[in-house]
Amino acid sequence: MIMFKRLSTKLSVMFGGLFSLALLVIALACYMAVVSYARTSVQKELQASASVFQRIWTLKSEALQSNAVLLSRDFGFKSALATRDNITVESAFDNLQSRLNVEIGLIIGPDGNPVVGEAGALGQSLAAALRSKDEFNSDTAALTGIVAIDSHPYQVMAAPVMAPDRLGWVVFAQRLEGPEMHNLQGLSSIPIKSSILTQTRGGLWLGPTEQTSDYKPSSLSFFIDQSLHTKAASMIGSNHGTMIAVATSLPNLDNKQKSVLLLSYPLSEALKSYQPLLTVLLGIGLLGLTCVIIASLYLASNLTRPILALKDAAFALRDGKPGQVKITTHDEMADLASAFNDMAVSIEDRERDITRLAKTDLPTDLPNRSAFEDHIARLREQGVENGVVVVCIGIDRYAHIRAVWGVSYAHTLVSRLQDILIRIFANAYIARLSADTLGLCLNPCEAEQALPLARAIAARLDKRIKVTDDQSLDVLVSLGVYHMANARPSADEMIERALIALDQARASKAKIALFDPRIYSELADTLLLTDQLYAALQSKVLEVWYQPKFSYREGKITSVEALVRWNHPERGFVSPQRFVAIAEETGAIRDLTLQVLQTCLADQGRLKSAGFNLDVSINYSGRLLSDEGFNAKALALCDTAVGQICLEITETAVIEDPKIGLAAINTFVSRGLEISIDDFGTGLSSLAYLKQIPAHELKIDRSFIMEIESGQRDALLVRSTIDLAHGLGMKVTAEGVETAASFTLLQAMGCDIAQGYGIAKPMPFGDLVLFLNDFAGVGATKSKMPVYRKRKAS
Repeated sequence: MIMFKRLSTKLSVMFGGLFSLALLVIALACYMAVVSYARTSVQKELQASASVFQRIWTLKSEALQSNAVLLSRDFGFKSALATRDNITVESAFDNLQSRLNVEIGLIIGPDGNPVVGEAGALGQSLAAALRSKDEFNSDTAALTGIVAIDSHPYQVMAAPVMAPDRLGWVVFAQRLEGPEMHNLQGLSSIPIKSSILTQTRGGLWLGPTEQTSDYKPSSLSFFIDQSLHTKAASMIGSNHGTMIAVATSLPNLDNKQKSVLLLSYPLSEALKSYQPLLTVLLGIGLLGLTCVIIASLYLASNLTRPILALKDAAFALRDGKPGQVKITTHDEMADLASAFNDMAVSIEDRERDITRLAKTDLPTDLPNRSAFEDHIARLREQGVENGVVVVCIGIDRYAHIRAVWGVSYAHTLVSRLQDILIRIFANAYIARLSADTLGLCLNPCEAEQALPLARAIAARLDKRIKVTDDQSLDVLVSLGVYHMANARPSADEMIERALIALDQARASKAKIALFDPRIYSELADTLLLTDQLYAALQSKVLEVWYQPKFSYREGKITSVEALVRWNHPERGFVSPQRFVAIAEETGAIRDLTLQVLQTCLADQGRLKSAGFNLDVSINYSGRLLSDEGFNAKALALCDTAVGQICLEITETAVIEDPKIGLAAINTFVSRGLEISIDDFGTGLSSLAYLKQIPAHELKIDRSFIMEIESGQRDALLVRSTIDLAHGLGMKVTAEGVETAASFTLLQAMGCDIAQGYGIAKPMPFGDLVLFLNDFAGVGATKSKMPVYRKRKAS
């Protein structure tokens, strides 16, 4: 099916096609009417010619018959025929034949064979045809009809010779070809073509070649059968074009044959007289078709013009431009255009309202961040590259002000700050970037003016401000400043950098901070490292190393602490403090802890198989204590351990949420896990929480152990902590033991376990097995640092 892309084309084709089809039908009807009239006229002429032929046939047959009868009744002729006086018979017969001017004649004897006249093959054929008649041996009157011999038709008349018995037959025949048929054609008012055809035993109608060569035998036979049935003229194809023809039945002398008279006339000749009329009709049709096409194009153009106008207006409306259609008519299209114009006005109004809502902070009616970005982008489009300063003004304690005084009061405060800024900078563009942050764009402003202007803003805003008629408030602000110099950041990047500067100011407890690209780069690097950490967790490339812990009481290595290590392919070994902090901030600490647990449990089993029954301490982030689902999963894993598992948890993790932290720790303890309080002394240690935590071990931070030899206060604090832990039923582990003096001093203070580089550095599992095999204890005195021989894992 043909698909049109344009409505005008579709309408033109549709209307043009319909009208053209109507014209074609009319033209075809006219042509068929002309052909029908011509065929009727020719049919009448053919039927008249057939009637004339029949009449001439009858008259000629009657003339021949009367003369033959006279001859057959002549006494002398009959006597000669009876006595077989062939000379007399032949003389009398030739005399009559010459007078009648008959082409063929013969006398047939009683036996059915020619006696005189045409005695050759033709005569024998005629005699045979006569003998085939049932009337040949009966006393009958004269016979007449058509006989076809070798496809050539002959008109035959036969009269019996009676005396009183039948003595023979007088036969006359005339060949119906050439002059005879031309004479017949000359009797018609139109130059018809006549043929006499005879049906064979196979059903085909045959005749002289010169009369039937223009027709296909099968087509001719079918036509003759149909014409004899309908008795009307119809069309038949020939080598000279379509012919109008009619077939008329003729009497036949041979019972085995049928004969017809075929009269035909060319259709082209019949239509010649109507040719001027057909030419005029064709001209009228072409003219009408041209008019129809022009009218269709005009109609389609008129119908589609307002539709195209509506389309253009719709596209304009889509692109945010005014879309109105000019109304020039008063029809249905005008109603549609009017409705579209009303819709366009409504859409423009709504879009204006939506834009205002999208670009405005509704509570204060200030431009919002999106409008602030648009303003900076317009400055860039106007060619302003340098001298643009973006200042982000953060209201300190805004959440507290909103919580105490209400949301409406907080919004009013922001509006008052805007009023102050407008009085300071009449040409500045001010927007509300977030609830507690205002944005200020200054242009032009040189780089060296940025900080003095920021100080002036801070000095003006850090005052008691009258918020309402009866209420004032002391306001404190922090400022982040970004000046666009040689760099060409986008509007969004400029705002982000000013906000980062504000965060830098708040983080450093400063009033004002300029954007520091170095810190910005560190933030970007942290984001990159975060993605790489997730990838490392997915591919499980992080390793677990172990640091041995020496027991003073047993004089040997009794446990190890699991420490995660990340050997980055580009950065090398990444500091655990850095990537563990990232994992805690992003939530990846769950996957990290899970992988460490699984590795430690597997390694503990391998150590036991090698003959080392060691406890394994694993750092457990305080952020995980509130995750009941993860805690359950960790407990399920630890239940499969072949040895003791100790979870090291910082005291601050419990202090931040005591209820949840203590509940989780109690669950761990009830399931057989040991709890170690890690990095004790570095936070705001609470004796109340220390008393509530059911811990098994307390680890003194290395910052105290490193100064234990030279600092009396540190030694006193360490001794007191050891006594406190023992008093609460906990064993004590000292971290950061690196020298023999500190090792010995801790032993004298009653410390239970020593851990540090002085014992061994953290090492991968293969090195740990070698270390344990080579380790030599201090002996019975337990007064010296343990000694071991280093070697690499094979």
